[in-house]
Amino acid sequence: MQLRTSLSNGLLALALLATTPSLLAFAPQEVPEAEVVNASASVSEVTLYQGRAMISRHVDAPNREGLFEIRFDNLPPSIEPASLQAAVNSDSIGAKLLDVRYEEKVTPSNVTNNPELRSALIDLDIAKRTGEELGMRMTLINDQYTLLNSIAQKTATESAKDFGSKALDPALLAGQVAFLASARNDLIDERMKLDAATRVNTDELNALQNKVNALGGATKVERSAIVTVGKSSIASADVTLRYLVRDAGWMPRYAIRADVEGNTLVVEYDAEIRQATGEDWKDVTLVLSTAQPTQRAAPSDVSPVYVDVYVAQPVIASGYADSGQSDSKDKQDASKSTRDRADARKAGAPGRSGGLGAGGEVDALMAEPAQNKLLAALYDDAGASRSGTVVTFPIPRATSIPSDGSRSRKLRIATVDTKPTFVHVARPLVETAVYLKAVTANTSPYQFLAGPATVFLGGDSVGSTTLPDLAAGAEMTFWLGTDRRIEAKRVLVKKETVEKGVFDKADVTRWDYRIDLTSTDSKAVTLEVVDRMPVSRNEQIKIELRDDAKTGGATLSVDAKYIANEKPQGILKWLVQLPAATTAGKPSVKSIAWSVLVSKPKGVETTGLPD
Repeated sequence: MQLRTSLSNGLLALALLATTPSLLAFAPQEVPEAEVVNASASVSEVTLYQGRAMISRHVDAPNREGLFEIRFDNLPPSIEPASLQAAVNSDSIGAKLLDVRYEEKVTPSNVTNNPELRSALIDLDIAKRTGEELGMRMTLINDQYTLLNSIAQKTATESAKDFGSKALDPALLAGQVAFLASARNDLIDERMKLDAATRVNTDELNALQNKVNALGGATKVERSAIVTVGKSSIASADVTLRYLVRDAGWMPRYAIRADVEGNTLVVEYDAEIRQATGEDWKDVTLVLSTAQPTQRAAPSDVSPVYVDVYVAQPVIASGYADSGQSDSKDKQDASKSTRDRADARKAGAPGRSGGLGAGGEVDALMAEPAQNKLLAALYDDAGASRSGTVVTFPIPRATSIPSDGSRSRKLRIATVDTKPTFVHVARPLVETAVYLKAVTANTSPYQFLAGPATVFLGGDSVGSTTLPDLAAGAEMTFWLGTDRRIEAKRVLVKKETVEKGVFDKADVTRWDYRIDLTSTDSKAVTLEVVDRMPVSRNEQIKIELRDDAKTGGATLSVDAKYIANEKPQGILKWLVQLPAATTAGKPSVKSIAWSVLVSKPKGVETTGLPD
């Protein structure tokens, strides 16, 4: 038994001895002390959203083994600390990201060697104390005013109870009213003085605070990000720090340049960039991302009109609205829009530009037989790529944008050539002016974001509009102002009401209309003429359109969209070919005539119908 035990112990000792190397391999090792490395890394990449920006900074990790805390100092005040993220890229597996954290260190400014800052801080403290005193005095006045209102309310209530009885003392009541009025006036005067003093104090505080900030501030805030990297080899590794900042963004702006003579329409797609993050962007790789004036250039819409059986309403104090009010408003709107319409003068071909503000110089360079291809690529339009619903526009050149909240900067994304169709549009119901519009498509690979656009016809600005969100290939319509060479007038030729029927009598009212079109243009034009007819909302009211083909020869549009969407609302639309003016200068003339018949049972009153 003893021998067996000794043998067992010996075998156990041999087994432990045999496994010692593997146990030693798992023994805890001493963690190396982290070496602090101050990264000299300026902003290298910026992804700009429409309300903030993602900033990237790059630095190389030390080419040796060890544990490193890489400090990125001087981060901007607009940083969003929760957005901090880091990445380590290496050709080998010998580098690993262990930690990333954010630190803020607040230290008082040293005013010993800056007497101007010391004086400004003293003045700022005095101004703050003055503001606190003014606030307390204002609170006191408000409380006193509230108390006076309560006394006045109580006096009025008690006087009303005693009115007409001997308990009411008119002299005493008059004295109380006079006292309350005088006290209120005194408080009002004091409050006005306090308001003026508060405004002065606020201006002084703002000025002193700006002065203190310009001199270095009362305290200094140092913002840093520390990225901890572990390296088990000497292989090179790149450390990238990314963070979001506020006070930066971009919005789209467009210039629409149309040339009727050349049958061209160019969309200049620009990005207006603002940057007040507190750090300058110098020679950065910029990517724009969609992830998060003046004169009217379009005519008034022709609104539908409906007719129904009249139902009498109870008489109210304000009376009934005039049944001709809608027609009067139409005339007023037509008069106003006629006075306001744009003068779309032809003044040469629109400017083409490869860069903002450039004129014909770019076209001249493009005409040269030799071209520097490297520079051409550098000055090229932005690229465009889509990921889901997000579109990004990488700018193909290094960009520098200083932090300056007082100004914005425009950057060209692309210049897009389109193939437009120009159509004249007349809506003589609302105005005699004839407008020019261009219908085209977004032939570029770019997503056009909603944004303001300035419209040019030839070399003239004809107004402003807002471009909606438009995907690549989407149809676009641009209004180019009025063309004074063409005019459209609407005439009510005749209106009459007759009685029809023998047993079931009905009143039938007929309106005969005519639209006269005149043109002094030397070329024939296509004219879209829009008007309206009433739409019945009651089966007792029958409405019929009679198009007089003998007068003018114009027929209603057969466009599928019009038939599906506008025609059921009573909107009438004709496409008319208007001939060119004669060589002798005599205007070309064409007319459209039509009639509307409204039939209703005898004695049934309908809602008012404008002519």
